[in-house]
Amino acid sequence: MHNQHRTAQQLPLFTLITLYIIIFLGSAGFFITIPAYVSLFLTDHSLEFAKSMPIEQRRMLFGTVMSAAPFISMFFTPFIARFADKFSRKTVIAICLIIAAIGFALPIYAIVVSSVIILFVGNIINSLGSASQPIAQAILADNSKGKNKATLMSLVAVVMTAAMSFGPALGSKLSSSYGAQAPFYACLVIALISLILMFVVRLPVQHIVKTENPFSFVKPLKRSQKGLMNCLFIVFICQFSWSLYFQNIAFIFPQKWNISVESAFYQYFMMGIGVVMILSLLLLPRLILSRFSVNSALRTTTALSAIGMLLLAITPTPTSHVVAMIFAASMVALCFPLYITALSDRASDIDQGWAMALSSAMVGLAWTLTGYLTAMMVNVHLLLPTGIAVIGYLAAMVVVPTKSTNKNTQSDLEAA
Repeated sequence: MHNQHRTAQQLPLFTLITLYIIIFLGSAGFFITIPAYVSLFLTDHSLEFAKSMPIEQRRMLFGTVMSAAPFISMFFTPFIARFADKFSRKTVIAICLIIAAIGFALPIYAIVVSSVIILFVGNIINSLGSASQPIAQAILADNSKGKNKATLMSLVAVVMTAAMSFGPALGSKLSSSYGAQAPFYACLVIALISLILMFVVRLPVQHIVKTENPFSFVKPLKRSQKGLMNCLFIVFICQFSWSLYFQNIAFIFPQKWNISVESAFYQYFMMGIGVVMILSLLLLPRLILSRFSVNSALRTTTALSAIGMLLLAITPTPTSHVVAMIFAASMVALCFPLYITALSDRASDIDQGWAMALSSAMVGLAWTLTGYLTAMMVNVHLLLPTGIAVIGYLAAMVVVPTKSTNKNTQSDLEAA
């Protein structure tokens, strides 16, 4: 078995910045371009091809284009990450960035020639290029231990949250000011800058096993420590639960308090979620890990997240809902670096890309499923999605592994 306790090298600041830009692109490529797709399919600025369709068909086409990317990424990313672990993470990231650049360039051309097919192909290609995100996370995870790893994973969550929270607003501004092509140009520029930076940075030596079949997941599973599958389930159920509430907001505000989604209150509330989560990720992980182990902290924060979801379900006024949101969003955000760290600690050093890709697949599956299920649940009861979220976080708390990994023990000894 490969040594899982080798000394982690501290990554230089320039390398860290490069990796976080790549991670940002993996999320921003989806969220920044959403307003462009809305403009192209659902408004007066639609593609010529789409203009001839009834609005119902255009909505279905929009949903198909937007949902295809997560499914494709979810399926192929673990295999791409296995190739990165087996051969070279730096090389595979560079290839992914080239693919992503092509994926952003094709929609620009598609808008010029008014081709839905080229737009669709570009979106699919870009989804394959987004595999660079978990591979970049793997480099961070493979070169950090203990609290430092949790801190780096917190910054990963900060970058992804920033893309989710502010990406649509940026895309909307670019679309309204410069046209539907502008968000794709912006992402194309980020992809090209990331590619240049990737050629400049020097990464620590990667330990690889060249004799393995990259299409097989048997060897990585055998090398992993007990509790890996528990951690993957926690990633899925926590993301599934948070997404249920996040998408339930658009139904709660209008139906419970008569607050429209176009109102300033709703917009500030959604922006506030992002700000609260980012501040929580920046301030809380090292604080809680100074008193608890990763497992204990994860068990505590999932329980508190369940309480937060319960408070969000029972709040009687918009003001009390804001207060509950601050508590719930803080705990939900804090869970992310803890369960990603717990997952990483249970995977071998040479399988970090594979582990991060599986976690990315769980996130994509969770958000894709809730996109379809939330509206169905609301038809049963307005607060059913948030109620299911309470149960989800309680389930996550129950399956948190009870034993620390050998890596955690080693990290604790190093810290001591």
